[in-house]
Amino acid sequence: MINEIKKAIAQNTTTDIVEVQSPETKLNTILSEKKLIFNGKSINPIEIIDSKTLLEQELPPIRFTIEKILPQGLFILAGSSKVGKSWLSLDFCQSVATGEQVWNLNANKGTVLYLALEDSLIRLQTRLRKYSEHGESNLFFSVRALKIRDGLIAQIKDFIKNYPDTNLIIIDTMQHIRNNSSDKNAYVNDYNDMNILRQITNEFNVSLVLVTHTRKLDDPDPLNIISGSTGLVGAVDGVFILEKDTRTGNSAKLTISNRDTDGHVFRLEFNKETCHWRFVEEESETTEVEPLYIFLDELLAKNTFWSGTASELCEEYSRIYSKKYVPATITKKLKSGLEILRQNYNITCAFKTEKNTKLIRLFRKVVESEQE
Repeated sequence: MINEIKKAIAQNTTTDIVEVQSPETKLNTILSEKKLIFNGKSINPIEIIDSKTLLEQELPPIRFTIEKILPQGLFILAGSSKVGKSWLSLDFCQSVATGEQVWNLNANKGTVLYLALEDSLIRLQTRLRKYSEHGESNLFFSVRALKIRDGLIAQIKDFIKNYPDTNLIIIDTMQHIRNNSSDKNAYVNDYNDMNILRQITNEFNVSLVLVTHTRKLDDPDPLNIISGSTGLVGAVDGVFILEKDTRTGNSAKLTISNRDTDGHVFRLEFNKETCHWRFVEEESETTEVEPLYIFLDELLAKNTFWSGTASELCEEYSRIYSKKYVPATITKKLKSGLEILRQNYNITCAFKTEKNTKLIRLFRKVVESEQE
């Protein structure tokens, strides 16, 4: 009905104000003018819906590819090099293709496309034999694909039209499908690329997961370590961040942050024999106390003033704790935690430069109960 109204408006060149309602969809769409002209071009009036009508609409519920953690939409799976992202991706693909559970979460069975653009068919075959003896007829692989602006969207849409029950597409890695951009603004370029990929999730009922890397950055917020500008995280529907506890260990943390689901932090363990990430537990929502703040509280327990360089503070910290900080990281943590230190620990932190030396000054405010 809306399309018919648009066609009728396009054929009418008068400028009478008209109010139009669609009895089929009950959309209170007000078209302010039959013809809008912008920079010499005809444009469609904005289509609107009032809140009462919106609440009365019977809209379909959010569709999940993997229960609770992966709905329809555009997502990023990030992790450092060789951390196990591809094994996790293959595990998701196999589970969705077979309809098996992922960590006791139901997977919605459907056709799966895995663009393994860093792999060869030999490597894929070797990995797949860890998961399946005969393979699945609805799990497809490719080691080649065009880039975003060179025809990738058309390729994926063609695949979905040939396999309309497709519900999961994984691209490993995202860097292989991105064009070199002349735009010097990384945020704009990242955001635009994500919007192009969103054409797929807007048109089809699928989950599209982009595998990428994280940066070597010590940050309490995992979203800040994803490689690229904030335009990537801002444009997608959710992120999965896989972080190992130690480089050579088997335990890891998977942080999940989505627009349409609750956030989760899963503790996982990698089984080297089966090459599966095993679910261990879900972390509680209790915020972990920053060890640096505890150290500063102890440092100023007796002497209420400390002054020195960031390097000297790092040395003080390493005498007590096994974890080591670099000066730049400890300075960043201090600056980001000024309010926490003041409110929770009565510690004031100031920065001053004397004779070309950058100093950190820590003051402990002694309350009356402590003086007594």
